[in-house]
Amino acid sequence: MPKLENRALFELVYERIKRMIDDKELQPGEKINKRALVELLGVSQTPINEAMSKLAGEKILEQRSRQGFFIYQYSYQELSQLFELRASIEGMAARLCAEHMRDEDIAELSKIFEPFTIPILGRQYHDYLNADKHFHECLIKYSGNPLMMEVFHSSGYLQKCNQKGLLRTAEETFPEHLMIINALRNRDAHLAQELTIVHLLRTRDRLLSM
Repeated sequence: MPKLENRALFELVYERIKRMIDDKELQPGEKINKRALVELLGVSQTPINEAMSKLAGEKILEQRSRQGFFIYQYSYQELSQLFELRASIEGMAARLCAEHMRDEDIAELSKIFEPFTIPILGRQYHDYLNADKHFHECLIKYSGNPLMMEVFHSSGYLQKCNQKGLLRTAEETFPEHLMIINALRNRDAHLAQELTIVHLLRTRDRLLSM
């Protein structure tokens, strides 16, 4: 029983640290303060050390000799390569969604961007960023392909891609999202795939120009 409890605690700590990074409570390049995490999470250093080792293996953290753990800071070149990966995976995911998604799930997906109008101002920027992340998570989720889900979770690529926030303006990406949703609604698998690939490669191209 203690082994099971320890494992569950490690998973909770691991997910909490990932969420803190995703929510920008811990910033790219920032050193992890293990003592502060011990106090914040109310756990010993053991599950924190285990969680940080796993996150370093996933390239979410970086372990520096004699310095400790730091939030891995992705270069524009590395991010551009992640967007190439996303284009290949999420393009096929969109195609599978158009082929297999239930009508009620497509209707639910359509609601993600309903609260927004252009221009996106003030607090809506953060809300739109979260909507963007949720939309791309849903493409993987509703693809029906468990291997895609495995790659999505094990690589953490979406979290890495959002490290620098929105890389293109909402004015650019908002209509692209709506076009993808419309292709899904019309069950146009080829168009859904093509639009998703173009959508992500446009961000790749923006990164390469930075």
